[in-house]
Amino acid sequence: MAVRKVDFLVLGGGASGLSAVFYLQRLLGERLKRVDLVDEKPQFRNKIALLEASPHIGGWIHSTRTPEGSIHEAGPRSMRPAGIVGRNSLNLASSLGLDDEVIPVLRSHPAAQRRFTFTGGKLHQFPSSFATLLTRQEPFSRPLAVDLAREVLVKRSKGEDESMFDFGVRRFGKEITENLIDPFCRGVFAGKTTELSVRSCFPQLFSFERQRGSVILGGLLGPTAIDPTVGESDLVRRAKKERWSIWSLKGGLQCLAEKLSEVVQRNGAEVRTQMPCTKIEFVLKENGGNKKIARVHTAESVWEADRLICGIPAANLAEVLPVDLSPLSLHLQQIQSVTAAVVNLEFEGSHLPTEGFGYLVPSREPSNVLGVIFDSCAFPQHDRPEIKSTRMTCMMGGAWFHDLFGDPDKVDCDWLASVALATLKTQIGLSAKPTYCRVNLSKDCIPNYKVNHHRLLETIDAYVADNDLPLTLVGSSYKGVSVNDCIYNSRLAAQRLVPDGQLAV
Repeated sequence: MAVRKVDFLVLGGGASGLSAVFYLQRLLGERLKRVDLVDEKPQFRNKIALLEASPHIGGWIHSTRTPEGSIHEAGPRSMRPAGIVGRNSLNLASSLGLDDEVIPVLRSHPAAQRRFTFTGGKLHQFPSSFATLLTRQEPFSRPLAVDLAREVLVKRSKGEDESMFDFGVRRFGKEITENLIDPFCRGVFAGKTTELSVRSCFPQLFSFERQRGSVILGGLLGPTAIDPTVGESDLVRRAKKERWSIWSLKGGLQCLAEKLSEVVQRNGAEVRTQMPCTKIEFVLKENGGNKKIARVHTAESVWEADRLICGIPAANLAEVLPVDLSPLSLHLQQIQSVTAAVVNLEFEGSHLPTEGFGYLVPSREPSNVLGVIFDSCAFPQHDRPEIKSTRMTCMMGGAWFHDLFGDPDKVDCDWLASVALATLKTQIGLSAKPTYCRVNLSKDCIPNYKVNHHRLLETIDAYVADNDLPLTLVGSSYKGVSVNDCIYNSRLAAQRLVPDGQLAV
């Protein structure tokens, strides 16, 4: 079997893996200059390769364009510009030449101002102004300002971590936890507040309490974390000036992954799809003393790399590690993920029950959907260009998938579609027949960081260091599930691997 030797080998062609290659190339800079031409192909000093198991680049990012011209997202559909991670992603988009492709949603837009929960058979708007905090609104028994004022006086916790439910009840009370925090956790993680870690799932909230003494004060005073290496591109300055809430791209977020792939290949990286890894070994480097290299097996070749960067899910990595690294495999298997079904729907005409981003359903409510996104409100640019249509997305399953729908390997997707449509009829009175319906079943797609997840990561990092493994872990399994988090954490990983390199932004 042929042996391919590279300096850096990246597993996984999602946002994390592609970003890792991009930042490595930028940091290596002059060291990536062409040496000569071999078979009319440019050769580079530092060889970087990326292997993706599926035929699809982008990981969970997956945009679909219908023959009629509408765009539907099977995974992430928008990104936030706020904070270090948001600014970094905008800088990346600008570096890729995507400035003119960006579609922003301003903070004044209904999709930013109006978000709802479905409780007691009705839609209830999330508080969106100071005035709404001072008056009692359903489903709350008193004005939210009462509980928010109390939060400032709550003492800091001395524990290392706690569940989002315990954190919410302790700081805000049960009503806010059940009606706001719980559906928010379902929308982001499709997970249970009683299990999700506040420290790992929402590190900013944890930091606000630890460093400011209060979540409210932390929000008012601003984040404590800074990264001077993340600058401000023209796109960042535009987002600040225009007060963006979220953004996407004209062709869907898939365009970000495709552009990343195009750019890194143009700069010399080898990107291979349909190349699943079957086994990983770490062996001593020939004439390298005690230095180890990674040996990655695929069906058609063996890849040897001085450094292996894994952007595949932790559970998938555990399956291909050798028996002698079984302790690491066991640690990785403890990082659990949930399965989600995303049902993309399109209807002719106008069918939104109200203007807004959509609604989420608290876990105490009997519901077959976690929430519904009113795609046509936020991004009407993705609707059909010639005929008025309404696009919606139903999110289903998550931590409740098995209880509601059974085994993901045996579930009938047509049945899931019928359940979604029946739920829309019950909850918002939508009985129109869709002109487009597609069910995207993503198995184990959203990691759920359980309480004390940070300790698990410390154990994994210590094992890798103690065994001198040339292994770097990136991706949503570890420190953030959003596209922003994945991109930024890959940037940090690349900076650790090339500490003497510099990034423009």
